[in-house]
Amino acid sequence: MAENMLTKGELRKEALRRRNSLSAEQRARASLTICGSIMEDDQFLDARGVHVYIPFGTEVDINPIIQLSWEMGKEVGLMRVREDGGSAQLLITPATEYVRGRFGILEPVEEEPFDMDICDLVIVPLLAADEECNRIGYGKGHYDQFLSFNPRPAIGVAFEEQIFPELPVDELDVRLDTIYTQDRVITGP
Repeated sequence: MAENMLTKGELRKEALRRRNSLSAEQRARASLTICGSIMEDDQFLDARGVHVYIPFGTEVDINPIIQLSWEMGKEVGLMRVREDGGSAQLLITPATEYVRGRFGILEPVEEEPFDMDICDLVIVPLLAADEECNRIGYGKGHYDQFLSFNPRPAIGVAFEEQIFPELPVDELDVRLDTIYTQDRVITGP
């Protein structure tokens, strides 16, 4: 790790500042570009099931990917964080109703399990990423834990402004396979 590298907490704040500095129009345009690239990726096209997140705040809006997944007949799953810190993977459909969970994130009202046996791709939110496909999330480790127990091809989505040359990582951090931004596709080592 470089001597002058920011801590994970400092990087989270800086990445959030950068992401929030983009206008709504810039985020919308970049999100569509990112989604369009993923929609052309064979990993997405061939996936029987896709694990996604519901965009929150200024995150990359992946709703077009969710909609296309349903149109293509794919199963779509979503993580719900449980009170004990674990998570449940739930099936969502166009008819799913949502409520705001304890983090303010939309969660399905019904708890129909998502079949992880057909999950061929995970699309992961992040706050910061680097050139080696390392990611920093919101600091609770939910996706690192999920990907450790459910190894699948994992795509991170971020605005180019959230990419740093290098991030501090430890043994609990799970590296992504690919990260899509509006400008490029970053593949791991």
